[in-house]
Amino acid sequence: MDVVICPECKVPEPFNQGQEWLNNGDIIQRVNPEARAGFIECENLDPLFKNIGDIIGVSIESMVVNITARGIETYMSKLVPPEVKKLVEAKQMNPEVFTDPIMTYCHIMGYGKYESVDSRYERDEDDYSIFRILEPFSVPEAAGSLVGAVSAVVGGEHAVTYKEVSPGLYEFITTWTEYPEVLVERLKPTPYRHRDGDIDLERCATCGAPAALSEFKWFLDKGLIVSRHTGRRMALLGTELLDVVFKALEAELGETIPNVVVEAQRRFVKGGFYSINEISDEGDFRTQLAVRGMGNLREISMDSRGMHLRIDSAAGYLMTVGMVQGLFEMALDVDSHVNWELTDSGDLELEVIPRGTRETVDI
Repeated sequence: MDVVICPECKVPEPFNQGQEWLNNGDIIQRVNPEARAGFIECENLDPLFKNIGDIIGVSIESMVVNITARGIETYMSKLVPPEVKKLVEAKQMNPEVFTDPIMTYCHIMGYGKYESVDSRYERDEDDYSIFRILEPFSVPEAAGSLVGAVSAVVGGEHAVTYKEVSPGLYEFITTWTEYPEVLVERLKPTPYRHRDGDIDLERCATCGAPAALSEFKWFLDKGLIVSRHTGRRMALLGTELLDVVFKALEAELGETIPNVVVEAQRRFVKGGFYSINEISDEGDFRTQLAVRGMGNLREISMDSRGMHLRIDSAAGYLMTVGMVQGLFEMALDVDSHVNWELTDSGDLELEVIPRGTRETVDI
């Protein structure tokens, strides 16, 4: 794959140039500053979605697919010039010219190994495209990413079906569709608005990327990004899209959904995916959150009586609450209560206490 790699930090140039790491612990897309991104562990996503479905008794895969499609379409549309899109829609340009660049982009972002199998483009109901992905970062999010990219190139709205054809290898087929208007309105992400912070990430002297990105290794031929320290897989995702998924679920199924998401994440964390050591050093934890675009750590403390944490401009906040609760329970070998508050400006404050200490916590 012909991608320029920084000789010093080993970060692919498009990965660094496509995003901007801000001084408040946020990452935004340079071509779409209203879209926030997150460079996060992705192996927990599908187990989290399954845990949520198990708890509420309803699969959330279709909602994850649709919301991801909306976000990816918005991002990719910024990369396709309007005049080029008009040529494609008029069938004066073959949309397959975008296939290789899109697959290269997916490999750089850690989405898995992509292969284009077949397609038909006559702008009628029989059109389709078929892709195969080896080790997708998340099956429903990969499905949404594909239809979002297709929409960005050829216009319209698209459905997708998928199945595992061999261990770790999935086949995705996209076709034309039309989303219900109620779904269109519900799945609109809130545009990102920046607030200054006090984070000053150390930068690579050669390319300007956050120096901490050198802790990750890119396997571009496989579409994988792996932490050199933890061995966990990473991907660059639209973190605000996950928050929209959970808000849409809450609107559909009731106000208990935030607690369900936290509980689902807590269960996953207690399976051993994370370690308490990852948050024991406040300075390092603050840097790691900022590099991931998850916000600005302001306060953290923990002892046998409980744990308190505050993050300004928090992204994926329900997953963070569940992670912190799970890590606290693992560290002290106790069950716990957790209480959290998210301000209108997006600041998260939470407290975890051992179960039996008291039923509620004032924040």
